[in-house]
Amino acid sequence: MTGTDSHEIVAPLLGAWALDACPPGDDGLVREHLDHCDICAGEARTLRETAAELGGTHRRPPARLAARLRSAAPARRRPAPAAPGYAQPYAAQVAALDLLLTGLDDDHWGRIAAYGEWSVHDLLAHLTATDSLIAAALGVTVEPPLAPGSDPESRTREVLNFARSRTAEQARRTWRAQAEALCGALLAGPAPTGTIAVGWDMPVPDALVARAFETWIHSEDIGGVLARPTVAPLPEHLNPMADLAVRTLPLATATRVTAPEGRHIRLNLTGPGGGTWTVPVTPPAPGSAPPASLVPDAEVTADIVEFCRLVGDRRRPDQLSVSIAGDTRLGLEWLAAAPALAVP
Repeated sequence: MTGTDSHEIVAPLLGAWALDACPPGDDGLVREHLDHCDICAGEARTLRETAAELGGTHRRPPARLAARLRSAAPARRRPAPAAPGYAQPYAAQVAALDLLLTGLDDDHWGRIAAYGEWSVHDLLAHLTATDSLIAAALGVTVEPPLAPGSDPESRTREVLNFARSRTAEQARRTWRAQAEALCGALLAGPAPTGTIAVGWDMPVPDALVARAFETWIHSEDIGGVLARPTVAPLPEHLNPMADLAVRTLPLATATRVTAPEGRHIRLNLTGPGGGTWTVPVTPPAPGSAPPASLVPDAEVTADIVEFCRLVGDRRRPDQLSVSIAGDTRLGLEWLAAAPALAVP
């Protein structure tokens, strides 16, 4: 099991592992996961220390110690909200960010985390604001109530003002409750049809992937300013994030690449969750299908996590380990245009 495997699988095993009570197969899974996941490793270390302190080395452990430790790990890590398959990347990132925000003091909440002026408290309000556009469209009650015609920018201003009048923990509880209600509304019926405006119009399943993407990127912002470790999304969650980025990139590259008409990029993303895409530099005509055989003008190969960070405007093209075949200038221009897709 790697560091990108599901925390929900490993967390319930940590208490038993701390007591050396895991079956051999589970013990191996936990040990492999801990080699790659600093968060679980820290939690496992705490549970081991607790077991040693309570049990001692010269006397029997207290009654029910095993049961208490087995329940401690999942209790400390709130599970991801239940969600349909297309919303599970979002639910997983909500759980990861909620864990990251555990135990913060006023100094932590006030640290500047993004855009040169937003604190951790503010950044959580921003995430709450954009999430609320989807939640309200699904019939979820949001705080403050959504004003007619709200867009991500105006809604962020409104929620920022509201959040700054409350404590950080109140803002955190509001964000988490709204996320859980949003996921619950999605479970109540089939995938919603139609589109929703979250920066631009997109189908609701795509909007949930976009929310997962932004929540992950801002979780890394917060983890960086707090010096707390974060973990990249699971491969099965990274892939739809990269796919959404690839499908929307022509909106950013069409006006930023020299002579883009009819040109294509073959994008190879390596690592767990990776894949290959043929990307038009300009948006294709509605309803058009890509040619059956297409020779790309340039071929770009990069790591999927680093490419997603580039699209999220957290990497510069010159910071990527990337190879470009074919029209190198086109490939470089295309990579330089990719961060324009990110919006505050």
